[in-house]
Amino acid sequence: ANAAPAAAPPAGAPAQAAPVPRNSNALPTWHGAVLGHLERYKRYPRIAQMRRQQGVPQVHITLDRQGRVLAVRLHKGSGFEALDEETIALVERASPLPAPPPDVAQDRMELVVPVQYFLR
Repeated sequence: ANAAPAAAPPAGAPAQAAPVPRNSNALPTWHGAVLGHLERYKRYPRIAQMRRQQGVPQVHITLDRQGRVLAVRLHKGSGFEALDEETIALVERASPLPAPPPDVAQDRMELVVPVQYFLR
């Protein structure tokens, strides 16, 4: 049960290089940070829990260089209105998100992220 060090991703080592090359893992690492940030703000809608509704809606987020959410819309619904509505509210509630990596040149970033709702 003590396999935590072996399971740790080797993402830390290459990220220390000063100029971040295009094939770096900066974007996947940032994407993971966004998902982790959203997870801390996620609330399972009570009505969806009562109805045993589960799903993975995908949300399209536009944000600025500082991670502030400029726009959010449903990219792919879960099939359940309560989960879809909570996903939009979640992104707005969690703003600002982690800022994009410095090597991203655009003033605006767009990404699609899945938000998982599963009953334990």
